[in-house]
Amino acid sequence: MKIAILSTSATLGGAAIASARLASALKDQGQEVRLFTLDGVRRERTLPFLAERAEIFVSNGLNRDNLFKVSTASTGRSGIVEEVLSMAPDVIVLGWVNQGFLSLGQIRKLGSHGIPLVWVMHDMWNLTGICHHSLGCTRFTGECGYCPMIKTPMRGAGDLSHRVWSRKERLYLSVPMRFVAVSHWLADLGRRSKLMRDNPPVVIPNVFPMENFRIGPKENGLIIMGAARLDDPIKGLHHAVGALNLLQGHPTAHVCFFGELRNPDALKGLKIPFEYLGPLDEAEVVELMSRACVVLSSSLYENLPTTLIEGQASGAMPVSFDRGGQADIIDHHHSGFLAPFGDEAALARGLQWAIEGPVAPETLRAEVERKFSAKAVAGRMISLFEDLKSTFSAEKHKFF
Repeated sequence: MKIAILSTSATLGGAAIASARLASALKDQGQEVRLFTLDGVRRERTLPFLAERAEIFVSNGLNRDNLFKVSTASTGRSGIVEEVLSMAPDVIVLGWVNQGFLSLGQIRKLGSHGIPLVWVMHDMWNLTGICHHSLGCTRFTGECGYCPMIKTPMRGAGDLSHRVWSRKERLYLSVPMRFVAVSHWLADLGRRSKLMRDNPPVVIPNVFPMENFRIGPKENGLIIMGAARLDDPIKGLHHAVGALNLLQGHPTAHVCFFGELRNPDALKGLKIPFEYLGPLDEAEVVELMSRACVVLSSSLYENLPTTLIEGQASGAMPVSFDRGGQADIIDHHHSGFLAPFGDEAALARGLQWAIEGPVAPETLRAEVERKFSAKAVAGRMISLFEDLKSTFSAEKHKFF
């Protein structure tokens, strides 16, 4: 099978890496795969990106707030449709394609050539008007509008979020596609979205590279927490600090943080021993994970948090709030601990339970192998593609 995978990048961000891993996993299963990205094409990346940000900036009352938390897919890389179609793929897979890579109009063109589309959802953007995370807003259950992400929102058709929502609705009705959510949490949101009620997502997780992580000698009481940017508000670092402080006086508990930290005072209130390691490369993350007893996430929203899977594959117990895709990773009190969202005392209890090591590291790693290994995920994707190919002809008359 010839498979085209489109992603804004193959290296920048979790969704980009997920697309690259999927491409590799499908190749390993004998499929012919080509990955299309903006990597290495600076001009083609910059101009559409700037045009879209300018549109958002103007709609936001010339305010930079939330400028990178929303996307409109109004512009895209020139020539990308023709480049993809020249491959003559059997299936086109869209990953995270925002920030000037693909416009909604280009996606319509790709889908108008009788080739089924599979769109892998890495955040909420597919089911909302413009936002990647709604942060509690439920307007996506209707037709969006009066968007809280916009400084000068409007009611009705004048609102940027409603305009883009309407364009998405027309696209989804005119092009045959299947949506894949990488977690049950995201799929549930898709079923609530008015955009997807008639075409709800199926759930297939991201590929995880088991071979890159290992179980090493454990450092007693070591808790780790990492992110691309630790003090990004969505990571809930203040909740982590609050929960960790409840372990004050624990005989072995200590923490290592890694990732960018823009606010140097963000960890000042921590009352247990800790070390901030800064950004780490992959080899350094692997080594740290191999020593850890516990991996912590306190995020407000997460689709399928990679650091929890990395820790679990390294034999570290994942501890997290229960909002998001964490439940796809953690079976509570079996392969990790899920605390009620926002309950720092419960999160602290989970950390103490995890430090005591009630589950063998090998058992934790086996859970990752079963759910997220390249072979398991690629097999599910290939089955979806084959099903699409067999049913596409029967459905084609609805669209063309």
